Amino acid sequence: MEASVPRHCVALVWLACCGCFSYVRLDPAAPEPRRGTEVVASLGAGAGREFSVGQITVHGITKVAGAVAYADADSLVIAARRLWSSDGDDYAGSEGLFTIPRGELSGLEERRVSAWKTGVAAAATVGILAAAVAGIHQLLGSSSGGGGKPPPPP
Repeated sequence: MEASVPRHCVALVWLACCGCFSYVRLDPAAPEPRRGTEVVASLGAGAGREFSVGQITVHGITKVAGAVAYADADSLVIAARRLWSSDGDDYAGSEGLFTIPRGELSGLEERRVSAWKTGVAAAATVGILAAAVAGIHQLLGSSSGGGGKPPPPP
């Protein structure tokens, strides 16, 4: 007998893991993000920076995604998970530390739980579970018996 994963379970796991988050633009006047906060930082047009990732050097970096390692009024240090260059390519950041002076920062977005996406995921979960229970109940039949007469003897 071979075990298989139902398709609705795959969709349920995807919604639960990925569907509940979104990126919210932070106000420049807001306090610095805390250490470990997931962010996407956009660099100004004239800030095309370089970053070494293993054996290659990425030129013209325009965006950096990762966790905040350090933040103060002068700079932001991100443990880079993803880097985007001006030519449109993206690269793995390998958790390398990328320092951005505040003057070069043109935008900052923080990863947060999205209320409406969480609601959609919860509703989908309830719907899938209800359908599964109804299907199993229909497959096994009702166990109430109905209280009718016993079958005639043979």
